[in-house]
Amino acid sequence: MKEIRAIIERITRLNEHYQWLHLAVDAFHADIRAGQSLLARRLPERWDPYLREQWWPVATLNQMLIVERSGAEVYEPGEIVSLMGFVGQPFRYKRTLRNVLLIADNTPPSPFIMAIQTLLANRIAVTLVLSGSAANYPTAHLPPEVEVVVADDHLNWSNRVMTVGWADQVFATVAGDDEMGRMNAIWRIFSESRAEVPANYLFGVFQPLLPCGAGACAGCMLPLKQGETALVCMEGPAIDLSTVALPAPY
Repeated sequence: MKEIRAIIERITRLNEHYQWLHLAVDAFHADIRAGQSLLARRLPERWDPYLREQWWPVATLNQMLIVERSGAEVYEPGEIVSLMGFVGQPFRYKRTLRNVLLIADNTPPSPFIMAIQTLLANRIAVTLVLSGSAANYPTAHLPPEVEVVVADDHLNWSNRVMTVGWADQVFATVAGDDEMGRMNAIWRIFSESRAEVPANYLFGVFQPLLPCGAGACAGCMLPLKQGETALVCMEGPAIDLSTVALPAPY
């Protein structure tokens, strides 16, 4: 894992809830792929009891890396940021892919924004479902080819059965208050909507706290079936939900 320092060159406000930081970096960012993230700490370096923050890139442009952050955070141009990465594996797509469904349930769709550009460039249709607080996410900056659907707090939306059946692959991210429980709810929706949920079809994009990001601390360990485990920082963030030991519904 490499550490570099970046300078906040510019800040773009999407709305009161979200902003983009334009970071001046060297060629470090050139190989980052959709699904990978960075661990960030604002400088000057000082003793801090808190972990680094997970920052999701949304675009790269020349010597700029653009990341999406909460609008509630206050940043200033000229600030220096320490970045470590890359964390995780790029999203893994099927070779024969025509339609992708992305779901953000009560959490920003930030992990998907870079992926959308890649998918559209490869002529793959994209539907983005926003549920709960994710409905506050501004979508005017997204390419017009993206179909944006707003669901209710229980992930109900118009023509859901048709949307689920249409998707060749699905990636879902959820709020961290009950990540496993929310992932289980998504699994149930797809289990009830399809005859079967095949392997390599429905992926949970997990966002646990990442103490190290390098697989050393086991703090992001995810239980899998047959007693196995996965480290989200190394094998994720997208994990095939058919392999995850999801909790029983309650």
